[in-house]
Amino acid sequence: MESITRIVQYKVKKKKLDKVKNTISEYIEIVRKNEPGIIEYKVYQEDDDPASIVHIISFTDKNAEKIHDKSEHMKKLKKILVPMSKGKAVYVTLNNIQFIKSEEKPVGTDNTHSHEPI
Repeated sequence: MESITRIVQYKVKKKKLDKVKNTISEYIEIVRKNEPGIIEYKVYQEDDDPASIVHIISFTDKNAEKIHDKSEHMKKLKKILVPMSKGKAVYVTLNNIQFIKSEEKPVGTDNTHSHEPI
């Protein structure tokens, strides 16, 4: 089973940014201690807009994602963050691409597979 990565992006009220960062810091510690199905959890601020927050979370599988979504600490985080946010969060779930190994020669090893215009 392949891992799943989720991106969550939202904007917070600038006056609440420090409280949001503290809340997220505490939340991530709880997640790391209680959810072994989390491979990685990182949070970023956009360079041009520090009030725009991006979470990138990788799960071992769909079950780990479901456990995370239904956790009490997730419910608590939403109750705290939603009033300090502007608009709704955007959620994107990414799945790993399963590449097919080919027995063909690599592109560019002969003149028949070129990306150059003919």
